[in-house]
Amino acid sequence: MPDFDRFTTDNWTVAFPSDWTDKSEGSETLYFESPQGDKGLYVSLWLMSDQELRGPRELVQTFQATEIASFLPKSENWELLNRSISDSESPVIGLWEGINPERSYRVSGKQLAAGKFVLRATFHDYDCSNRAASAESFAPIVDSLQLREA
Repeated sequence: MPDFDRFTTDNWTVAFPSDWTDKSEGSETLYFESPQGDKGLYVSLWLMSDQELRGPRELVQTFQATEIASFLPKSENWELLNRSISDSESPVIGLWEGINPERSYRVSGKQLAAGKFVLRATFHDYDCSNRAASAESFAPIVDSLQLREA
């Protein structure tokens, strides 16, 4: 099992393998990549305005719809494998997963919403030859992503 580093802000935290490097090009979205360049993680936090009337569940639904349309374009051979929203606790948590078998490319997303915050992350396996192994390799990272309510 690899060693993990933890990135923590005032509002959220995530752990990722310690040999991954920060390849972020701006301050709004962080991007960490595996040494081989075959896996990546994007993370961003959104602070909704005081005029935002949608609740956490509706925000997760909106973010999911936008992400799925963006990452799994209908013009390519993408398959949406699963999509869920769990709002039995706070924060509301959304998950989705898609794959393009022709490109051996798997991408998944996690959204967390509470209060005025939406935390979103996408997990990219650019060389996915085994879906189960890909999901297993990302599981500790996905599970570590947490939003602190403010």
